[in-house]
Amino acid sequence: MDVKERVAALQPELVRLRRHFHEKPERSWEEFQTQKAIESYLDALGIPYVESCKSGVIATLKGPHASDRIIGIRADIDALPITELGDPAYKSQNPGTMHACGHDTHITILLGAAKVLAAMKDQLTVTVRFLFQPAEEEIANSGAAYMKEEPLVKECDRLIALHIWSKIPAGWASLRYGPVMSAADTFDVTVEGRGGHGALPHQTVDPIVAGAEFVTALQTVVSREVNPLEPAVLSITQFQGGTTSNVIPGEAHLAGTARTFSKELRDAYPGILERVAQGVSTATRAKLRTVYHFGPPPMINDKACVDTGRKACAKVFAPDKLVDWELQMGGEDFAKYSNPKCLLLLGGGFADEDRRYPQHSPYFDIDEKALGLGVEYFVQYVLEWEKELKK
Repeated sequence: MDVKERVAALQPELVRLRRHFHEKPERSWEEFQTQKAIESYLDALGIPYVESCKSGVIATLKGPHASDRIIGIRADIDALPITELGDPAYKSQNPGTMHACGHDTHITILLGAAKVLAAMKDQLTVTVRFLFQPAEEEIANSGAAYMKEEPLVKECDRLIALHIWSKIPAGWASLRYGPVMSAADTFDVTVEGRGGHGALPHQTVDPIVAGAEFVTALQTVVSREVNPLEPAVLSITQFQGGTTSNVIPGEAHLAGTARTFSKELRDAYPGILERVAQGVSTATRAKLRTVYHFGPPPMINDKACVDTGRKACAKVFAPDKLVDWELQMGGEDFAKYSNPKCLLLLGGGFADEDRRYPQHSPYFDIDEKALGLGVEYFVQYVLEWEKELKK
């Protein structure tokens, strides 16, 4: 059988696998049952593995004719602290936790690729390493920061990965040259005031008002300090303060995220936040303290890796279905790996556009027809890279 036939025969199993992982999501650094399920599947395939980064797995497939050239294929395995509001037959059975970013799909596709490649083991002329990485969603402490230091990962000549994307229709894909996703940093702001009675605000230093002033002032940074042709985001996503209606609290806390593709702007963000905070401090008499957390850098695809990937895509997707999807301000910790690498966005959107909920939505779901296409892409990539190495 050729690759397409092997994957077509595997489709029912891929659906079962994906639904299993969707029903049993686990949050970052807690993916122990997911780890065991992955290991059980690899055991059945006879592919050796080691546990990595507490709740991750690294498996190695090396046939009798494999050279010392190694390609790593990575999937992230964690879920999000989100309560699933949709009602599929495979709805999350772990309350408050959901695979709302498609990592259940990534696990399934990588296991499917492992099965297809294991059946071709005697023909392979490269070694294939499967990286099941924990904690991609833990921005400030993500799994890639640890897995990238593993000797088994460092010795990979290149890495590939994919991300299911619900806004791209199933059957389509995007493999861009250069930037794909932005840096994804976070920050905290503590606002220290002086609490008191809500009816006597003149006796207080109100951290709620100061925090609101900070939120408003921050909006001018992107609109008035950043080149309008430069993608940039500064968003406040948390504002916590107070416990009741007649008390002005003594402290408030804000948190948010900073996104950009520019190294210069990223390096400037901490100072910008501090400057705005100090200005608000002066204006409101509150004390504002900022702490900046660097997350994954921008995801930049390596040209040679994309060259190979596009050859693989030509075997999987119709010519008009491979597009350069718009740059994404979402982050991806695959960017932390130092190996040459590329990330494909795999279409997972339903034909009915009303069902295409975005990543991190409590209604997120994907068209499972995409599963086989992801497996095909990984397998064809390995085969195309083998061809290049033989030239």
